[in-house]
This record gives sequence, structure tokens and C-alpha cells, in this order.
Amino acid sequence: MVLGAGASGLMLATQLYKKGCTNILLVEHNPKIGMKIKVSGGGKCNVTNENVNFDNYLGEHDFVKKVLSAFSPKALLEFLNTRNVYPSIRSLGQYFCKKSADEVISALEIGISEKTLLLNTRVQSISKDSAYIVHTNKGDIEAKHLVIAVGSSAYPQVGGSDIGLSLAKDLNHTYTAFTPVLVGWTVQKEQFWMKELSGISTYVSIDVGHKKLFGDLLFAHKGISGPAVLSASLYWKKGLVTIDFLPNISIKEAFSQKKKQVSTQMGVPKRLSKLLLENLELKDKKIQDLNEQDWKKVELLKAYPMSPAGNFGLKKAEACRGGIDTSEIDAKTMESKLHKNLYFLGEVLDVTGELGGYNFQWAFASAIVCANDLEKKMLE
Repeated sequence: MVLGAGASGLMLATQLYKKGCTNILLVEHNPKIGMKIKVSGGGKCNVTNENVNFDNYLGEHDFVKKVLSAFSPKALLEFLNTRNVYPSIRSLGQYFCKKSADEVISALEIGISEKTLLLNTRVQSISKDSAYIVHTNKGDIEAKHLVIAVGSSAYPQVGGSDIGLSLAKDLNHTYTAFTPVLVGWTVQKEQFWMKELSGISTYVSIDVGHKKLFGDLLFAHKGISGPAVLSASLYWKKGLVTIDFLPNISIKEAFSQKKKQVSTQMGVPKRLSKLLLENLELKDKKIQDLNEQDWKKVELLKAYPMSPAGNFGLKKAEACRGGIDTSEIDAKTMESKLHKNLYFLGEVLDVTGELGGYNFQWAFASAIVCANDLEKKMLE
């Protein structure tokens, strides 16, 4: 039995069907499968990234590395191609569907019979006797092999919840509570000027802890968002971050034309340059007229300091930090070290990737690892 018909649950099921294992039941609380896939990537599903590395993930590195090595982005793309899905790179190495996320959902449901789908079924708890007993709103279901692939609390509007942690607790597994990540930041009073730029974006890098993330920063009416902020939010808990508004050039190179104004050489949208200079209390003047104090302010364009006030919350988050402790999971099989024939996949585990297709690659790779082990057991 597989709990959850999202990315990892569907990949597991389709792999097992392909290998001749047909005695599978997929239990899903939504009325349709792949609901989170459908809304991802603006409806086009950023299915993977050409540059996937364990360093793109927050989690136990050795565990993540072992699982990812079982199924590469190339292998995923080959799998999709055999099912007539041909994702293409749009930006920053991210692969998106050409038409819509429905392409991926259709590819993953090949071979899955409606008879093996139990939709609109909410799992309430799990108990264990000689087999696993899954208690649902439609009655109890018994299973010899149980796979928990129910995702995280992100996107509650399409069913995201912390039921996976509740089920882990039933089975004495350790976990960390879910908190929203890959999400925009609200700002402190000192950065309220950013709200005046709602709708404007600019390419930046953000330093947060030991990580430097590149991408567009989008100013929003609540604060700041965009790919750079979303990825940085994975590593931020509290405290200071710095934004480089000139990420591809040095101060010396950026302001080399001495007779031109500071604002004209910043290379950012005009409204942003105006408000940035006002916030730095730097009068717009010719480069040749800048004094030593002015230059110190100019240098802040490469390391603008701010402390986010918080984030936009679960409804806007694309993923969650937290989940099942991976020290209690075998990376070679995805099987629990506490209970035989119990598996955890995808986002319910304490592994989260940056923005850009990394979390789908993680979901699919963990499903492949699990499928390889279950195939041996189910065909014995």
C-alpha cells in the first residue's frame, strides 16, 4: 500500500507496475492524483535540473547523496521521453514541461488502474500487528508493505498537511516539525521602501549563512520574493542576510565611467536605483564627485544588509523544512530501520531542495530506490 499519489507515490507505483508487481493500492486524500504536481512551476512543473548535487539540499549529505545517485536527472528525462514527455530548459538549468504539468501526471499514471486507486480517502492513523493497519475515514485497510509518501504541510490549498508526521509518531519515528520554505520574506520597517517597488524584479545574489544563491528578486506588496529569495529561504531561520544588487560585476567595473551619474551605471530598474540610493542616503551624483564616505555607501550595493521579518506562510510556500529523521531510514532501500516493510519517500523526509526542480528529483529518486527493494520482496 502506498499512502499519497503525488510525485514519489506515483513514480513508485508506475515503476512497480512496469516490473510486474500489480498488487498495489494507492491511497490519496484528494479527488485527483498529482495535485501538487499540477500547480508546480506555474502549472508547467519544474520537473528537474541539469545540475543536481547533494549540496543543493538541506539534509544529511551522505543520505541525500546515496539516494540521488540511484536516479540521475538524465535517467528521469529518459523515463519521461519514453512516455512522450520532453521537458526543456527554461532558466538556471531548470527543466519545465512544454505545455503543462498534466504531461508529467499522464506519464506517471501509465499502467496504474483505477481499481488500485482509492481517492478522497483520508488516512487518520496507523497501527501495527502482524501487518500494518491503516485507519481511514472509509474504514481500515491492512497491508504487508506500507509506503508513506504523503508530502509536507506546504500548499494546504491542495491538501498539504503534517499527517506524515502524525503517522511517524504512531510508529515511534523521530521527526522535526514542518516549517515553510521556498517562500517569500516579509520585511522590517527599515525595508518598507521595497513595497513601493511591487512588481519589479532584478537579478541578485543573496548570502545567507554559508550559502550564496543567485536569481531574480521580485518585489511584492508583502515584501520580497522571486527565485533568489525562495532558495535563500531554505537556509534562513533568523538574522541577517546580505543582497548583492550587482552580482556579476565588481564596484570598480560597475562605476568606471567617471563623468556619469551613479544611478545610470547601477544596471538595475530606474525606480529601484532611485529608492536604493535614497535608502543608502546617497545623493545621485557623478562618479568623479564621490567622496570616501560616498564610496562606502556605494559598496553596500554589493552587500546590502537586511533581516527578514518572517515569511509569506504555508499557503505561499513551495516546500517545507523538517520531516522524518533520515538517520532512521536506510538510504539503500528507503526502508525504516525501526520497522520491517515500512518505507518513507519524498518530502515527508527531512530533506529539502532549493528552488529549481530539486525537490521533484528527490521525490523521484527516493521512489526508484524504494521500487528496487520492493520489487525483490514482492516477487519473491
